[in-house]
Amino acid sequence: MRLKYILTIFSVALILGSCTKDLDLYPKDQISDGSFWRSSRDFEMAVNAFYGALPGHQTADNAAETTFGSGPSSLSNGTYLAPDNSGTWNGTYDAIRAINYVLIKAEEFENKEEIHRWMGEAHFFRAWQYFGLLREFGGVPILTTILDINSEELYAPRNTRDEVSALIISDLQAAIGYLPKQSEMADNEGGRISKGAAQTLLARVALFEGTRAKFHGGSMANERLQIAANAAKSVIDSDEYSLFQDFGTDASYRKLFNEAGENCNEVILSRRYVKDINGTHNHTRWLDQHIYVPTRSLVDSYLCTDGLPIDQSSEFQGYSTMTSEFENRDPRLEQTVRKPGVEYPFFDATTVYVKPPLTGNPVTRTGYAIFKYLGETLDSWEGRAEYDPITFRLGEVLLIYAEAKFELDGSISDSDLDISINKLRSRVGMPALTNAFVTTNGLDMRTEIRRERKVELACEGFRFQDLMRWKTAETEMPKAIRGIKYVGTEYETLYDDLVIGTHINVDADGFIVAEPASARSFDPSKHYLRPLPKQQIQINPNLEQNPGW
Repeated sequence: MRLKYILTIFSVALILGSCTKDLDLYPKDQISDGSFWRSSRDFEMAVNAFYGALPGHQTADNAAETTFGSGPSSLSNGTYLAPDNSGTWNGTYDAIRAINYVLIKAEEFENKEEIHRWMGEAHFFRAWQYFGLLREFGGVPILTTILDINSEELYAPRNTRDEVSALIISDLQAAIGYLPKQSEMADNEGGRISKGAAQTLLARVALFEGTRAKFHGGSMANERLQIAANAAKSVIDSDEYSLFQDFGTDASYRKLFNEAGENCNEVILSRRYVKDINGTHNHTRWLDQHIYVPTRSLVDSYLCTDGLPIDQSSEFQGYSTMTSEFENRDPRLEQTVRKPGVEYPFFDATTVYVKPPLTGNPVTRTGYAIFKYLGETLDSWEGRAEYDPITFRLGEVLLIYAEAKFELDGSISDSDLDISINKLRSRVGMPALTNAFVTTNGLDMRTEIRRERKVELACEGFRFQDLMRWKTAETEMPKAIRGIKYVGTEYETLYDDLVIGTHINVDADGFIVAEPASARSFDPSKHYLRPLPKQQIQINPNLEQNPGW
């Protein structure tokens, strides 16, 4: 059911759309503001509007680990320009205005205890919206009231990054106090914001801001990192969530992201889809058409089954055949990237992904294809998928905890590794990460924690922002986008009609080059923040543009 409910506010409509699966929502037409806000149900219906902010599948990532099958991305290769206008900016402030109005009306409501839960959801979504602005633009104007055409705030300067971060954290702490635990919610409330969801967003925000401050010379790094560690630990200790392991080490990780993993205990929050109620999606079809494809950078990051990187492990089988680089590797590789020649579920039977399409249409620019997220029903393959994109899951929480603990202290205990990263490794049958293993093999603990995040959260939309907060984008982003090794391998034999320089390009080592380093750039003096829309600065010169733009 798609809810559309209009509230008149200074002649600006608040449109309530995009409800979620299992939510008890009823369609309305239009009513006056004076006849609304009289019951808890009114506030519930109002906050339902905000669920449309939850994202769909985040497979596309402007980092070098996934790339668009159709061609280069200007954001990824550093060629984008300051826009005249921005739907992100405008849409976010539209949403913030609506959320502020709900919170203002909540303050006027007599029996506040009746609406605490809906106040909690409103605080959560205001934090969500401001965090999106903060990641892209840095400090932005903070608005917590409703403006009219004469409001001085229309021409106010930007608030600082720390001020915006403080508001987000304050909103989430308020939300945590108001929201119920997942176990306290009714069965028909799947997809609603819980206390665990607010704690997870708090952990995500605080890790982002803590590490960004640490590596970009900001302030309050340790304070933010401690908040991240504490929030993540609260989710872990709540016993509300557990890792999805129903299909063993060879399939549980992949099936978490399709029909089999829906409503499992690892999912803290997801965007809900249900056919004939609030729509479907065609993500399986997109992946089958190679709209997004993995890259060499991602594939080479997976450890061998002895726990060592491919350049240190005797188990690595090289690139001579289509499948050799998949052998003796972390099982998450084969559950994320399609392995040629292997059967996989397809409707009620199985099929074989014979070899990647390097010519024709569709084509994979890197020679790789994504397996993670592929649905297993006919509806999914025909573009009518209902499996839900995951917004928060326990796997991310475990990674936040490990990274926050390490960055706080410069080290992490084996016991903390055991309650975080090693749970993820155990799910796929990989050896545990220990301090002794790192020392014995000359590894670096920070690198291994970040590697674990890269492979566990692969194609989930985190990598680009991770490189930004770690201040490593200036090193990673200018690198060439590479794919399979073609020259001197089985691929070269199978594709004997393919002409290098016409159909594909390769580097000196024989790897496909989807985009050369010469076409990619990252300017650290400007690219760590997006440019503000030029029209906004023309309207309000006090905003000031980000450096370099």
